[in-house]
Amino acid sequence: MKTFKFLKNKYNVELLIDIGTYKDIPYYFFESEIHHTDFYELIFFSKGNGYLELDQQRIEVSDNTVIFISPFQKRRWFLDKTKVECYFLFFQDSFLSSFFSDKLFSFRLQFFYNKTKPLYLKVNNGFFLQLANIIQELLNEIKTFRSDSEHIIRALLYFILIKLNRAYAQHYLLSSETENNSIAFMFKEILQNEVRKIRNIDYYAKQLVISRVTLNKCIKKQFGVTVSEMVNEFILFEIKSLLSYTNLNINEISYQLQFSEANHLTRFFKAQTGISPKEFRNAYQNGSSVI
Repeated sequence: MKTFKFLKNKYNVELLIDIGTYKDIPYYFFESEIHHTDFYELIFFSKGNGYLELDQQRIEVSDNTVIFISPFQKRRWFLDKTKVECYFLFFQDSFLSSFFSDKLFSFRLQFFYNKTKPLYLKVNNGFFLQLANIIQELLNEIKTFRSDSEHIIRALLYFILIKLNRAYAQHYLLSSETENNSIAFMFKEILQNEVRKIRNIDYYAKQLVISRVTLNKCIKKQFGVTVSEMVNEFILFEIKSLLSYTNLNINEISYQLQFSEANHLTRFFKAQTGISPKEFRNAYQNGSSVI
């Protein structure tokens, strides 16, 4: 699978953020072959025609659509490139944590590493225009970088991300809280990194030095699900990804994801989805499982 890497020295100084329009970044990879990137992406479509297959989601790309992509999410684009007008906002994993002195910042945003909700937002004309104007200010600041530009970039970027997080949370009935409940965000980070190896809730509670009951209360408050439900969401996502984008058989997938037996994985998958892993893979290969 092709991986597109972030260009750190595009502006002759090392910047971990890039902003522009489709005309500014004409090499952007709207490719129909499966690929991923090593950075975060926010794409603001003022005009769009087609769709994106992002992990197990199909996203219709139309006017005033904002799409949120986390690093290494697999995707394929099916767009009419002659009818695309959009803005890009890219940054690497370490950029937000260092820029805002908060290693959990990307995990505080509901649209990153979300395994169950749609990874896009349709916004009204007024909000889209507001975002587009701020992005243009950011682009101008980067292109004419000065000693105090970092402060302006930080302020404008923070405004965009928090406004989008509020809008996304409101639309999908999630909490927009980003400053409190750090335990929930720490759990989300650890789960993202370790769920392929460990699904034991007591392990995560021990890592966070809290009780299982306290962890469950924090997760329920922030994400609206129990700890068990969130663990199941993340591991189900990993199973679907391996079924969709690899040729591994069920035994091999079970081994990778630390299921003791293949039939345990099959029972879990069917309980969560109502179909078997084989049925899911066949449906995906026939083009009918991406939602």
